[in-house]
Amino acid sequence: MPFDYKKEYKEFYMPPKKPTIVEVPAMNYIAVRGQGDPNDEKGEYAQALGLLYGIAFTIKMSYKGDHKIQGYFEYVVPPLEGFWW
Repeated sequence: MPFDYKKEYKEFYMPPKKPTIVEVPAMNYIAVRGQGDPNDEKGEYAQALGLLYGIAFTIKMSYKGDHKIQGYFEYVVPPLEGFWW
C-alpha cells in the first residue's frame, strides 16, 4: 500500500477548528522558487508546476525501472503547497 501523507499526517492536512501549534517532522521534498502571475498560462508559475509534478511522478514511478533509488518507498503524490508573499 503506498504511503499517503494526507492520511498519515491528518493533523497537517485536516486541522482542527481552533488554531494549534504543531511540530512538523523533518521531511524531504522538492520545491521551486519564483515569481509572477499564477494566472498566466505561459508564466513562470505554470512552468514551475509542470516541473514539480514531472519530477514527483518520475520519482513515484521509478520503482518500475531498472534504477533503484536508495530509501525509495511507494507513495501518493501529496497536494501542492505554496507560500505567497
